[in-house]
Amino acid sequence: MAGRQGAQRPNGATQGKICQFKLVLLGESAVGKSSLVLRFVKGQFHEYQESTIGAAFLTQTVCLDDTTVKFEIWDTAGQERYHSLAPMYYRGAQAAIVVFDITNQDTFARAKGWVKELQRQASPNIVIALAGNKADLAQKRMVEYEEAQAYAEENSLLFIETSAKTAMNVNEIFLAIAKKLPKNEGGGPTQSRQSGVKLNNEQTQQSEGGCCK
Repeated sequence: MAGRQGAQRPNGATQGKICQFKLVLLGESAVGKSSLVLRFVKGQFHEYQESTIGAAFLTQTVCLDDTTVKFEIWDTAGQERYHSLAPMYYRGAQAAIVVFDITNQDTFARAKGWVKELQRQASPNIVIALAGNKADLAQKRMVEYEEAQAYAEENSLLFIETSAKTAMNVNEIFLAIAKKLPKNEGGGPTQSRQSGVKLNNEQTQQSEGGCCK
């Protein structure tokens, strides 16, 4: 990961300005949202990942030339009973990754629903990426790349197929989002309120009128 533009840089090795953005992950349960985040933040993959309860909060940075982009990541639960909580997490987000499983057509249909919801209710300038996860299972594919690509183009989405298991395109999707985000707003130069990476798979609350469970 290190040694190339866009890779995560070790803590403390920042230079230039720091921009901070809120990013939310949405998608049906078991499509691999938490696995994508865990791979991006810690470089790990767990074959049996427990379902997220409510939402998990994590942070990670990517480096673009002289700018460090810090993502504050909300990994939301995919179960239907948590759907009503989703607006509390994507409200004010500058970026979103909508994840589906390429081996499950239903999750693609559900992803389209999330995209519509974001287009209606999220910030007007939100950057939305569509992630076709589990690309390592391409032999069981039920959603064709061309179909998802065409949908993404129609809706002005970034589209990348990923595999949390093999790390395929995981860093790349976050880097692509970082490149599309405006660097003169949405976070701007920020003080480092948190050192290192915070990984919390438990129920998470945001104080002062933010997210609650």
